[in-house]
Amino acid sequence: MKISFRPLTMSDLDNVVRWSLDREVAFWWHESDTPEEDIRSNWESRARGGDEKTRIFIISLDSTDIGVIQTYRVVDYPDHMAELQTDDSAGVDVFIGLPEWRNRGVGSALIRQFLSEIVFADPSIQRCVIDPEPDNRRAIRAYENAGFQHVRSYRSEVNDVDVYLMVRERSAG
Repeated sequence: MKISFRPLTMSDLDNVVRWSLDREVAFWWHESDTPEEDIRSNWESRARGGDEKTRIFIISLDSTDIGVIQTYRVVDYPDHMAELQTDDSAGVDVFIGLPEWRNRGVGSALIRQFLSEIVFADPSIQRCVIDPEPDNRRAIRAYENAGFQHVRSYRSEVNDVDVYLMVRERSAG
């Protein structure tokens, strides 16, 4: 199984919108009630470079695009940084858009590889945070298998959701 990452481009838009409309992805990414045209507009803006603080990648598995993973420096989002109580960290968000690739151990493998190749390639990043909701047990298991550890739970005022904050130190890799 060969996992690779490449930057999001406009040619990915149809796939990313379709994945975002998947019932499970939409639920965990809080887009269940978001109209398709708004989802498309958001991803189009991001594919055109409208969010310079977040680096967005398409996840490919054996040449098949299966999802999205993104990373950002926590310090670039002050409200989020205050909640996370960290500033020298990167954050990561991920979803597997193709249902047939869920529950197969792919998530933890791709996260480990992404941390190694992308996140921790920056020597100034000493830790990475990820903040699933406490009920997203499948994601939490994948993050644990990728070396993340739970540090605390809280209610995010920024995103108005419960958060199960997890951290992976560079040295854990």
